[in-house]
Amino acid sequence: MDSNLFFELLQLSFGNRETLSRVPTSKEWYAIYEESERQSIIGIMLKGLESLPQDQKPPKDLLLHWIGLGQMVEQHGKLVNEGVVSIKRLFETRRIQYIVVKGQAVASYYSEPLRRQPGDVDYYCDKANFDKSIKVVQECWGVEPKQGGSNKHVHYEKNGVTFEGHFLLTTLYNKKKDAYWDKLLVEDEGAKVVIDNDVVRTLSPTLHVLFIFLHLFHHLLELGVGLRQFCDMAVMLHHCHSEIDFETLRKHLNAFGLEKAYRACGSLLVYNLGLTEHELGYVLTANDRLYGDRMLDIVMYRGNMGHYNKWDGFSGVKHKLEAVGIKLIHFWKFGLLAPGYSCNWLWSEFWRKI
Repeated sequence: MDSNLFFELLQLSFGNRETLSRVPTSKEWYAIYEESERQSIIGIMLKGLESLPQDQKPPKDLLLHWIGLGQMVEQHGKLVNEGVVSIKRLFETRRIQYIVVKGQAVASYYSEPLRRQPGDVDYYCDKANFDKSIKVVQECWGVEPKQGGSNKHVHYEKNGVTFEGHFLLTTLYNKKKDAYWDKLLVEDEGAKVVIDNDVVRTLSPTLHVLFIFLHLFHHLLELGVGLRQFCDMAVMLHHCHSEIDFETLRKHLNAFGLEKAYRACGSLLVYNLGLTEHELGYVLTANDRLYGDRMLDIVMYRGNMGHYNKWDGFSGVKHKLEAVGIKLIHFWKFGLLAPGYSCNWLWSEFWRKI
């Protein structure tokens, strides 16, 4: 696949260019479609397809198939939005404090929210509200939340929508830094977004961008992360640029020892998605681009959340050995971006999971 054409179409989808540099061949179009599917951005790419001049559009059968899948993404998005509104109304009726994060909250910042491929409904409640939230869900919805594998959340399903209730949004693998993050959550003024014509609480733009980056970088070190997460970060930085306090954001990144990692992620956003350095909040260097290109290699090789190019079918010891190998390779590639964070992650997370 010509990756330049793939990213040109993605830039078109975000309004960062007007046409492709050349007309893709039929074979190239099918490769672009397959990569869009691997990265879970089928719906996002549709906007770029629609804006193409007629002589640059893909073969008709592929275009119709793509549009059909896009409609399925939109229908699923509507279902998940209904789930967000349902949990929001349930909690507010019972006076439970919550925020919805990632997913549909970020989708609300897209020009066409329903075209972002949805996942779970992620919400957070502090310690004082979390136990109450579990009881309310059990009593009113008749579901039994189960502990997540990361010991940071519970999960359950209702009406075809999966919910993840978090009592710990993230960890920095360091008590002092975790306390710093907890203080940020307590002091955050929050924000409100509109989902399915209803107002839903979420993080402030500054803290939400920081959280999306932390989540992205964690999964990059683990088994891999897809372009959808980078798209989320780019959309928030673009849409909420005037609301983000970049001086504060840089202060938090420095406190966590993650500024270099953020800059590397930003390099991918600037050089591949079309974000500007001004929107990113940093002037990039050659070293930022070097690490950004390394990130892109992982993203394109392993696909959404690292699901591809693995030993499918293996379990037990072989599966664990593969996971160990992937994590060690990622640590070797990106450890110098955030030495303290990466070493603590390797110690705390790696040994627990194997």
